[in-house]
Amino acid sequence: MQPIGDVLFPLLKKRGLTSKIEENALLKLWPRAVGPQIASKTKPDSLRNGTLFVKTVSSVWVQQLHFVKDDILDKLNQLYEKSAIKEIRFVVGHALEREKAQENASAEKKVTLKKRDKEMIAECTDAMPDRELADILKRVMQTEISRRRQRENSKAR
Repeated sequence: MQPIGDVLFPLLKKRGLTSKIEENALLKLWPRAVGPQIASKTKPDSLRNGTLFVKTVSSVWVQQLHFVKDDILDKLNQLYEKSAIKEIRFVVGHALEREKAQENASAEKKVTLKKRDKEMIAECTDAMPDRELADILKRVMQTEISRRRQRENSKAR
């Protein structure tokens, strides 16, 4: 029996999808190539025609990374075991702190459903013969009830 990768790779190559797979593999190597400090302030965005575009949190980081660009380039190509990257371009645009703040805010905003809400949703969806449709309806109802509770909570403040 052949590994699935050996079977799928030639098919993906015929359809021109291998470049995206290789790009994702390269982007996953970024934290190992640059270390935790730089990785926390940067995010590889895309690879086009041998140029890796990397977003940073500020123009100061863009400036500093230009000084170590060649070292990063060598390390990435070494880890990837190919010379896939010819150039690295750093641009401002990675909003790490903003993303984390938004995640925390949305986590705080989530309202847990009450027992009666769960019972009502189950009552409405359990009898449905199409389970896929029932699951979709269940998610919609959960989201809508949570949204309404959230709105009620914000008006009460």
